[in-house]
Amino acid sequence: MDTILFTGLGSIGSRHLRLLREREPDADIHAYRSHESAPSYEGVTEHYSLSDALSVSPDIAFITNPTSMHVETAIECAKVGADLFIEKPLSDSLRRVDELKRTCEANDVLTYIGCQFRFNPILNRVKTILKRGEYGSVRSYRAYSGSYLPDWRPNKDYRETYSAKRELGGGVALDLIHEIDYTYWLFGPPSHTVHLSGQASDLEINVEDYVELSLKTEDGVIGQIHLDYYRRTPRRTLEISGSEGVLTADLISQDLRIETPESTVRETFEYERDDMFRAQLDHFFDHIDRDVPFQNDISEAEEVLQIALNLQDDYE
Repeated sequence: MDTILFTGLGSIGSRHLRLLREREPDADIHAYRSHESAPSYEGVTEHYSLSDALSVSPDIAFITNPTSMHVETAIECAKVGADLFIEKPLSDSLRRVDELKRTCEANDVLTYIGCQFRFNPILNRVKTILKRGEYGSVRSYRAYSGSYLPDWRPNKDYRETYSAKRELGGGVALDLIHEIDYTYWLFGPPSHTVHLSGQASDLEINVEDYVELSLKTEDGVIGQIHLDYYRRTPRRTLEISGSEGVLTADLISQDLRIETPESTVRETFEYERDDMFRAQLDHFFDHIDRDVPFQNDISEAEEVLQIALNLQDDYE
């Protein structure tokens, strides 16, 4: 039976905890909590210092505290040999990332960065189509993610969330890093980028609320990524122009449209948000059980993080 430590049980930590219990009902679960007034969870042993939590020698640590604390917490967990599931993004800077990599290597620690969009059924269908070259070679793509930050958590003042605060790792570049990550996964790393970022809305935040990124991959694919906090009707889409057709994935309506000069085909999907997290947990534990390194480890996540950090320059 694995001993598993959570280093935060906010919204994302509690989701991972709920789905982990569903998958691993016999796991011995511990949590490092920042204060005793935080909501408690039945069957979870709580600790109020990290050193106390690490004294149980966890086999696995879920790093689910604020982004700005990810790396320093992960280093301490790696020192006791815990394999790491680090919620996206890896960090809000590159500080101590090299130290984290050295610590993980010295203690034979596996690392995975939680990016559940790599388990989205539509994006996996797209990846299969691209791999087979069914609609020719990719010429360009445009990924779009826009929504209204105050609507994200209706029962909480958006100004008090980490999304709104630079010191906690907020801003669309890091908060909406999924688009940067999944396009990296689908099309490969960029060789050249240009961007604009800043504040276009009157939201009371001290971070960028939009990013416009143009890039060119090492294979010559032209890409554009738009991210924002102010779109009043949510949109999350990916359009790909191939030499023989156009793919348009709508991740909200859950459909994929494939257009060629001869025809238009629409594929529909039905899945819940939890399904991506479940598939991610299956992937994570499969690698842990077989002691197989992850593709999306610290080194790859560091490359994606560097792209995101560069997008903050204009605002700062």
